[in-house]
Amino acid sequence: MLELKVKRKWFYFTIITLVCFAFDMLTKYLAVASLHGRPPFRIAGRFIQFLLVYNKGALFGFDPRRYLPSFPLNAFFFIFSILAIVVIVAYYKTLRDSDTAMKWGLTLILPGALGNLLDRILHPGLGVVDFIRIGVSDTLYWPIFNMADVYVTVGVGLIFINFLQEEFSRKRHGIPLESPSTNNPD
Repeated sequence: MLELKVKRKWFYFTIITLVCFAFDMLTKYLAVASLHGRPPFRIAGRFIQFLLVYNKGALFGFDPRRYLPSFPLNAFFFIFSILAIVVIVAYYKTLRDSDTAMKWGLTLILPGALGNLLDRILHPGLGVVDFIRIGVSDTLYWPIFNMADVYVTVGVGLIFINFLQEEFSRKRHGIPLESPSTNNPD
């Protein structure tokens, strides 16, 4: 029975990762093919638009080269992404069945990390393909993003929910927070 649960856990992890990764890559392909050199394509007026941009920086366009001009951005993101993927898979392996929010969070972060990593490999001089723009006007909008960013953001939110659930459960059951001084046998 335990073996079946383990297989099911990895089956869902793999399928969801592959489906989300494929959807991210498909939407980026369609964005590049249909939005290149075009003005914003309005989905819902000024509120939701598709506009192709390439993000060389990190989350929300943050670019450390503003402060460190010789920072090896592509190498950094490549190494960081590979390490993140390894950590996600290794940590997922340790999760219990009851860690539902954490399992879903990691399962969504992985295809986001894979999608943006592949984008940096496919477009080394350009960056990650972003194309979803949400805002209230042509000048006031959230930073442009892609589906991989959605997966990572939702995944991080689920991990945060997991930590809150653990904290509430710990308090409800009167379990004290472990500190290094109480665990040290010295």
